Amino acid sequence: MTISEWLEKNGLTHEQFALMAGCDRSSVTKWATGERFPSPRWMKVILKITKGQVYVTKDAEFSYRDFIRLALYKQGLTISDAAKQMGIHRNTLSRFLLGQVRTNPDIVQSVRKLSGVR
Repeated sequence: MTISEWLEKNGLTHEQFALMAGCDRSSVTKWATGERFPSPRWMKVILKITKGQVYVTKDAEFSYRDFIRLALYKQGLTISDAAKQMGIHRNTLSRFLLGQVRTNPDIVQSVRKLSGVR
């Protein structure tokens, strides 16, 4: 379920959800429209408030790296936490997830294993 669907189902506005989450209304609007993707911190807040009913997704199709990032978030892992578990620097993982660099195949395999995305 998207944030928009959850808000409609529960009769809440973006402003009311923002007050519940402790963020700005504009952030909720951006998440609900797919303009922005919440950070791990906000993903945890959203999942807690909605009791796991909402997954914030982009309207466009997910890229392979988006699936990995979402899988890590669903496990409650930040980029730093995941990088520590894999024994790599957080910037290496971050650059891989952003598609900014060609990544060592061993690291790609570790990311796939940790995230569960094949």
